[in-house]
Amino acid sequence: IERSKKKFRLTREGQVLYDYSKQIVATYESLHNQLQELKDIISGTIRLATIYSIGLHQLQPLVKKFLNKFPDTSTSLEYHPFDKIYEMVARHEIDFGFVAYPVRKPGIVSETFVEENLVFVRSPQQPVIKKKPTVLSDLNGLAFVAFTSNTPTRSAIDVFLRRHGSSPRIVSEYDNVETLKSAVILGIGASIVPENTVRRELAEGSLVSLPIKDLTLKRPLGILYPKSRSFNQTTQFFRDLVLENSPRN
Repeated sequence: IERSKKKFRLTREGQVLYDYSKQIVATYESLHNQLQELKDIISGTIRLATIYSIGLHQLQPLVKKFLNKFPDTSTSLEYHPFDKIYEMVARHEIDFGFVAYPVRKPGIVSETFVEENLVFVRSPQQPVIKKKPTVLSDLNGLAFVAFTSNTPTRSAIDVFLRRHGSSPRIVSEYDNVETLKSAVILGIGASIVPENTVRRELAEGSLVSLPIKDLTLKRPLGILYPKSRSFNQTTQFFRDLVLENSPRN
């Protein structure tokens, strides 16, 4: 390991040792799982990586349900930007990745497991749009809090707003939904977010949702895994649990 005041990184030898060590651990876990399967015991650790909004609001209930059903299993969960998750899947560093607006990439299987509604939210202290019914073009010039420009959700929202002749005034950008919600609650601006991520705030009254007639955008969420992977019982059951209520079923 190379250490300095400004950086901490592996030497070339350290990187080789690290890469092979991960393979050794993965092989050991695979052997352990296979032996447990011969005893009809579902066990082992499932390695997951997800973006924040899925991990905090969609994935946690699924993981809890899986662990309750198979108490001899465990999960390792990491939070990363969407592009990092694709890289981790391609390098077989994780069993499953979770992203919004999944796309096809070489060597990676992506399956949509849910499509969630997006809703317009604002702080109760912000001025109310009085026009009824409200349409997206009524947001022109409105102070707006957005996801950062490099995220798939931001791209989809931008395209959708342009298509409906809507151009709110972006005053702040955030790379995850939790900090974005905090900005909206503080009254920095309104926003469009996945409905599932603001249920608690809407119930508490810290955020208010305004029905918009032509806001029909849905956000697909996808599960990713390597195309060349072979499932053991543990990973197969987990994938089936995630997809059991998917739009295609």
